[in-house]
Amino acid sequence: MHEAHPQIGSHMTRIRLMQHRLVPVPIGTAISHRDRSCIYAQYCRLKLILFKPWRSARDLRSDGQSWESAFNEFLGVAKVCLKNVMDNMQILHECQDSCDDHFAER
Repeated sequence: MHEAHPQIGSHMTRIRLMQHRLVPVPIGTAISHRDRSCIYAQYCRLKLILFKPWRSARDLRSDGQSWESAFNEFLGVAKVCLKNVMDNMQILHECQDSCDDHFAER
């Protein structure tokens, strides 16, 4: 935690061992697809929220900067492992879409 955090005296953060890590499950509407141009800004915003370290909303993008621009800027410095996770999320969407199409044809 940052030294100025109001709960620094009563709370702590730690890195869990690999066997005890949890997978967060978002609740609400489905996570956006990157291949849908009509909601690409929403996709960029969500990926920044999930993968870019931030303390306040202003850390996610500069004033007047588009979500797309901020996301592309982040991709330029993001670790390969984060890019792989984002790619895997997209592959999951594509597989689900393919499955839905298959069963719709039946």
